[in-house]
Amino acid sequence: PSSPLITNRLKSLNLNLPEGYRGEINLGIDSWMAEVFETLDRGFTLSIDYGELSKDLYSSKYSNGTLMCYNQHQYTNNPYQNIGSQDITSFVDFTSLMKAGEKQGFITQGYALQRRFLENLGFYSYLDSLDAKELSYARKELSRIAMKTLIDPDDYGDFKVLIQSKGIIKDIELLGFKN
Repeated sequence: PSSPLITNRLKSLNLNLPEGYRGEINLGIDSWMAEVFETLDRGFTLSIDYGELSKDLYSSKYSNGTLMCYNQHQYTNNPYQNIGSQDITSFVDFTSLMKAGEKQGFITQGYALQRRFLENLGFYSYLDSLDAKELSYARKELSRIAMKTLIDPDDYGDFKVLIQSKGIIKDIELLGFKN
């Protein structure tokens, strides 16, 4: 680790990085969750993004980190190209997001793959209901294709969904997380 802040974050997660690990750590997550908590009187936070739990994110699988850059929908891993003209992103550490929320008083209500979450909410019924819509065949097919990207593991299906709550019953059953 390159700083005491990073060392402390890793200790709080009970992690030992693989030899030579190089990756990203969001040191602003605690202050961000504090701001979210103060803003919300009662309700839910819904976080959907690509990422992993800490034990997976800080493993040899991601020993070169998860930094990604996009310029006009083209991927690169070089943040020094197209400076000011590209998006720079990395995976979310969902364990740290949960812990930061819980430290503020949020309750973690559920965590799942987006495809499972949507399937539990009746994704296939919605997909089937397109046939009954008064839309052109082409429009229905475009809608089907777009919807299927949300559950396809090679597209958005492996995104993670995290719901945290404030001022809500602790063990409320949220349909997206049913077994």
